[in-house]
Amino acid sequence: MTEEWTTRNPGLPLLLFGDQCSAHMSAETLERALRRAVYLFFLTANASHFLELLDAEPFACIHHLLRATNESYVFDAIFSGHATRNALLDAAYHSERRAFTPQILSKAFISTGRWPLNPKVVLDRAFENLGVVAPGVTVRDEARLMAAETIAAARRRSEKTAKGVSSGTVAVQRGALHSPYLLLDAARERADEEEAMSAQQRARKAARTEKKAAKLKSDQDAVVARLHMTCRICDVSRHRGGGGWKVCLCGHWRACSKCKDTLAAGCVIAEHTENCSVGFEGASK
Repeated sequence: MTEEWTTRNPGLPLLLFGDQCSAHMSAETLERALRRAVYLFFLTANASHFLELLDAEPFACIHHLLRATNESYVFDAIFSGHATRNALLDAAYHSERRAFTPQILSKAFISTGRWPLNPKVVLDRAFENLGVVAPGVTVRDEARLMAAETIAAARRRSEKTAKGVSSGTVAVQRGALHSPYLLLDAARERADEEEAMSAQQRARKAARTEKKAAKLKSDQDAVVARLHMTCRICDVSRHRGGGGWKVCLCGHWRACSKCKDTLAAGCVIAEHTENCSVGFEGASK
């Protein structure tokens, strides 16, 4: 489409209006369109469905035909001893061929006011869709006005509870015409917020890792400290600062008062003295 537009209208920007499909409103699509001088604008919700041709005569006709045709196909299948699981599909195919005829499609153009163009019909359908119907002199007009007021009140109540709608990666507000630049700014803001959240998550993860490593080191230091305060002869008694223990000046070897004078203690003390450069001064006080 952009190539054809550029060929026919060189240097002329293209303004393209569309619905709020998430694929159309993605940042990648908007950026690609802007690079080709195509400006995408998105209409508010329910802005064009009242002019949809299929919602006029064609769908009304096919629904009417489908009910009657489906019943006929189901009865035929039952009386002929066949399964009825394909009756609806066959009836839909048959009803579609009968409903989508040139006469019915032409009538849909006329009833919606699209061709030949009938501004009065288009505006009346727009006012009815928005719930704005001018009061008339007939009973039908008065009833339509009352129904329109009820619908408008219901819409106002729903708008209070739902102020926005999420489409793709960009959050947009209801009841507004959105430009590509605003949507790109919203996408960049959301990307910055996600990056900030990711940075916070990484920082918290690093803090948890450091805390875990510090706790592991603290546990290891506690194990080593308990080992240094335990009697190296019996491996049971733990030095709690009292006297009578034989303590090496390096602080890494000690023997309790019960074990320091035994024969086994002498051998262990001699072995430690050979490997330690500090040595013993005597029993601790």
